[in-house]
Amino acid sequence: MTYRGYDISELAEHATFEEVAYLILYGDLPNQATLDAYRKKLKTLRGLPEELKEVLERIPSNTHPMDVMRTGCSMLGNLEPETDFEQQNEVADRLLGVLPSIINYWYRFSHDGVRIDVETDADSIAAHFLETLFGDASNETFCRSWTCL
Repeated sequence: MTYRGYDISELAEHATFEEVAYLILYGDLPNQATLDAYRKKLKTLRGLPEELKEVLERIPSNTHPMDVMRTGCSMLGNLEPETDFEQQNEVADRLLGVLPSIINYWYRFSHDGVRIDVETDADSIAAHFLETLFGDASNETFCRSWTCL
């Protein structure tokens, strides 16, 4: 199996999640400068509007996580509507940045009663996910394993 001509086993072994996402969306593997800029961009897209947080806080703790993400995406689409099909990559980037925030905000609130800050300094989506879920993303092996999932 390949993504844009690259063997997925090679990508899993040598590329990060963000590199593969960039490849799929934009057609080429990014060089280091482009990857750094892309990660920086995704980092700015993690925030949750207050209205979305309110919706997530109302979702029961026994809800399936896929249903939570669907609801989060639907609400986000109402708050940040697409005005042009040309925005498709911007929307995809927003979802890449915000989905870990959506699922972990809901999980931590519904299971622990905690309103987490989803704005983290983590450079990767995996580290952001782990930090917002567990409060720590310092285990590099654990972070790397998440980029291959």
